[in-house]
Amino acid sequence: IGALESTAATRLPPILARFHRRYPAVGLELVTGTTGALIAKVMNHEIEAAFVAEPFTADALEGDPVFCEELVLITPRSFRKVKTPRDIGRTTLIAFAAGCSYRRRLEAWLGDAQVVPERVMEFGSYHAIVACVAAGAGIAIVPRSVIRVSLAGSGVATSSLPPAVAKARTVFVWRRGHHSMALDAMRAELRRSMRRS
Repeated sequence: IGALESTAATRLPPILARFHRRYPAVGLELVTGTTGALIAKVMNHEIEAAFVAEPFTADALEGDPVFCEELVLITPRSFRKVKTPRDIGRTTLIAFAAGCSYRRRLEAWLGDAQVVPERVMEFGSYHAIVACVAAGAGIAIVPRSVIRVSLAGSGVATSSLPPAVAKARTVFVWRRGHHSMALDAMRAELRRSMRRS
């Protein structure tokens, strides 16, 4: 299965542990990537299913909403308080590669205010993104849950975003019409986990 890095780090460990205890004979491999990359892997039959973030477009997929993330803007502690996109100015945006739905949300919010980042620095992990923001290299958008588990999280300031930007649903998706015992078992484990929370 595939997952966003934030989902793999903050949401999946207890779920995968319970799944493994319940179904010890099922081999499970986890790959991480952006929403766009994961959807492509599902569509190309490289992975069976994936945890991706809205918004995404893929008519050939079915899915179950499983988590709701609160996205926050992170800035270096020395950065001015951010209340509107204009407070950001032409600062460097630190983000995952194109295909990241959280990045698209931030770029749309900035674009609506006609704010264009000076440049975009792309990284492949939240640890690197948070550490670079803490070091003063720019700003980023991350799930609040990532800040809670990040060692560099204390070195950044967080700013709330408008609800339309901040509220991001994670959906577990698979190819339309595809069924397997392992997929059905994972969907059942996710339903049990959602009842617990």
